[in-house]
Formats: sequence, structure tokens, C-alpha cells
Amino acid sequence: MPQPASLENGDGPLTKAELVAQLGKFEGYKAKLEADIEKLQQRRAKLQEDVDDYEKLVAGVGKFIQDGATSLEDQRVDVGCDVKCAARVPDISRIFISVGLGFHVEAALGEVAALVAPRQEHLRQQLTELDKQLADARATAAAFKGSLEILREGAAV
Repeated sequence: MPQPASLENGDGPLTKAELVAQLGKFEGYKAKLEADIEKLQQRRAKLQEDVDDYEKLVAGVGKFIQDGATSLEDQRVDVGCDVKCAARVPDISRIFISVGLGFHVEAALGEVAALVAPRQEHLRQQLTELDKQLADARATAAAFKGSLEILREGAAV
């Protein structure tokens, strides 16, 4: 008697050993997916930090303009790792701004908001795209986790 086509092609039910082997393989995929999600979250955190830094810059410069400040006396500056040093800036009418790719531009205080606006918009677009990628990755991970649970139940039977 001929066997059904599904059994001839190897599409039949898996043995318990084959199912356990496939589960191990899928667990590896799950771990890789979780690692990818972690990388996306780290990248998103870095982008959000950059956006926040630009917003603080614009707010700080706006305060200087509003107050009519022309110099900074005994300003405490964080040089990294919570190490602070005293700084005296005699003229704050012009500052250097990082505009990306290692480039810095000297600008008057009044030009700062317009100068960083395109960079802020670019970073916000990247954040939006990254949020979509994260949502897709999380949805995929949730579906994959559900499928693995079903396979585990099948292996336990």
C-alpha cells in the first residue's frame, strides 16, 4: 500500500527526539531575537539621550538670551564621570555646536535653535523608525514565544 505524499517527503509528524532537537534550535533563534531587541533598546536610549542633550542646549541658550548674560563666572562644568571643574567664560556670545559626524560649528547664541533644528528632526525621525522596529521585534518575539510554548506542550505529550 503506497504511503501518503506527506510522509514520503518527510512532512510527517516528528518523533519526540526530532521535536526536542527542533525546540533546541528554536530556543537559539529566540535568544538571538532577544539579543536583537536589547541592541535596539540600547540604540534607542542613545538616540533619546542625544535628543535630550539638544533640547537642553536650546533651553540653556534661550535662558542666556533671556537673561542677557554676556559671561559666565565660576561655572561648574562636568568633564565626565561626575568630575567637575571651575570654568570662567568671559564671552558667551558665540558657542561651538556639534552638528554630527564629528563636525562643530561656531554660532551666535541667537542662531543656535535654527542650527540644531534639522539635527533634532533627523534624530526624532530615527527614534520614530526605531520605535516601529522595536514594536515589530517585540511582537515577533511574543508570537515566537507562544509558538515555542505550543511546541513544548507537544513534546511533553
